[in-house]
Amino acid sequence: MIALSRMYSRVNLMQLTIFKWKLKLTLFIKFVALLVIFQGIIITLNGNSHRVSVQVIEQDIRTSYYNQLLFFMSQVENQVDQLAVNVLELEEDPTIRQYLNSSISEDLFDANKLRLDVLQKIKLQSASTNWPIDISIYSLSRKEVISTKAGVSYDEPVGSLAEEQGERVWRYKKENGQSSGYFYTDRIGGQYLIEARFPDTYIRNMIDNYTQDPKRTTLLYHSSFGFIGAGDEAQPYLEQSWREQEPVLGSRIIESDKQPILVSTVKTESLGWYLIDYIPLSEVVMPIQESRNFFILGTVTLLLLGIMIALLAYRQVQTPINQLMLKIKDIRTGKYASRLDSNRKDEFEAVFTGFNSMANRIQELIETVYEEKLRTKEAELKQLQSQINPHFLYNCLFYIKNMAKLGAEEEVVAMALNLGEYYRYTTRLENPMATLEEELQLVRNYLTIQSMRAKRFQYEIQIDDGLLPFQIPRLLIQPLVENAIIHGVAPKEDGGMIRITGTFIPGGFLLRVEDAGIGMNNMQLEKLGAKMKQPLSEESGYGIWNTHQRVKNIFHEGSGLEFEASELGGLLVTIRCIVHQEE
Repeated sequence: MIALSRMYSRVNLMQLTIFKWKLKLTLFIKFVALLVIFQGIIITLNGNSHRVSVQVIEQDIRTSYYNQLLFFMSQVENQVDQLAVNVLELEEDPTIRQYLNSSISEDLFDANKLRLDVLQKIKLQSASTNWPIDISIYSLSRKEVISTKAGVSYDEPVGSLAEEQGERVWRYKKENGQSSGYFYTDRIGGQYLIEARFPDTYIRNMIDNYTQDPKRTTLLYHSSFGFIGAGDEAQPYLEQSWREQEPVLGSRIIESDKQPILVSTVKTESLGWYLIDYIPLSEVVMPIQESRNFFILGTVTLLLLGIMIALLAYRQVQTPINQLMLKIKDIRTGKYASRLDSNRKDEFEAVFTGFNSMANRIQELIETVYEEKLRTKEAELKQLQSQINPHFLYNCLFYIKNMAKLGAEEEVVAMALNLGEYYRYTTRLENPMATLEEELQLVRNYLTIQSMRAKRFQYEIQIDDGLLPFQIPRLLIQPLVENAIIHGVAPKEDGGMIRITGTFIPGGFLLRVEDAGIGMNNMQLEKLGAKMKQPLSEESGYGIWNTHQRVKNIFHEGSGLEFEASELGGLLVTIRCIVHQEE
């Protein structure tokens, strides 16, 4: 019988169960989370350190490269200024001045000798510097020119050279069709013009000697003439970057093809050109980037190693724990034949062996004791039910006897019919459970019998339709209704109301029987509740105590009777039926 009642309880359980999923923070998840947090902190700190280091190094590099460019510019200006000084010295040389101031009608021998002396002077002056220069002296009165460069004739437009002289000491000129040009300067007197020039290859060579790093580019720039010192591979970039605007003096970082470029710019006062130096910043900070890459590689390696350790720990620790927990759950749910594979070579071998021994012992105890306990429990339930039935039968027979003495045949017949329906229901002991709908029909039969005896009470039944198919013990509600009538409503002269309700709760349902009778005070309610927890005694009352015990035995923990004051004025008895333990 008890097995059948358990089956009905499981049916109720299926109707009320709400599946819930809970995330369990296992040892593996905690270990991996801690490892990820640790790695994240290390990577964040290193990234911030790298960013600050790069900023400091970039600033130092910008300052260093700019100072180097300033020093190189001073060398260039010193060199060209020295050339300009040489030209001034020629103008003050006595031999040169004699040639420039002598008349045309002098002796031919002396004139040629003077020309040779002037030529020797300018050749010596041209070779006295690191940069040999071409010096030409134009005599306007003689209509002739003396030059260190072969092929120079007086036919050149001396007047145009004089007109080109401006504020700059040195000017630049590029012949048509030539890839290179030359810098020149002029000293103009009343009847003469002294011109000195040097090719831009000198500056190109000086720039090449200055630029040792193949990734670094140094050059001269003028908005009218373009670039001097730029290789062919850099020409498109330079044309695009500088043709449209004047260079910005100082040191700055620009973007080119999504790469940072360090550009330093100064202006030479002697030549009037911009000296520009640029280098990809990535080449400068390459050692730091390589160090960062090695650190990232080490961090990733450490992370992978940590994951491997975590997986190993999961396999060696978490997996056996999960297996043990699953088997414990099997034992708890009644699968007593569940066993663990104890064929291991680690510490869990002893744990698994001990668990299997415990499971064997539990299974033996269950097999030897379970059936006996079931028989004992079923006998106890039948005994409790048999104690209820004679109690109710005595009351009904006493009523029939009284009605027979009074000659009320219709009442006797009605009582007999309702009593027959009642006993047809209660004598089906092969099934101690019934649906709530069947139990309520019994209660209606009982209330009909009681209303025939005394028409001083009313009743109402309000049960959720979803509860009607639920399985409950037979004669669960009737004893409470009987007590409500006899001990609650009957003592009052004007009778009262009896209300029966049923509602769902999480994990089960509640059945309430309340009356508008004389009720109980708080002390009496506490005393009645305490008696339900004690063994059966004459003071406890068979009906209520038996009902409480049956509810406790059939339903889950937390089930039983509860007593409190009713809003109708009498007693409220609640039958709490827990069919599913909430997790």
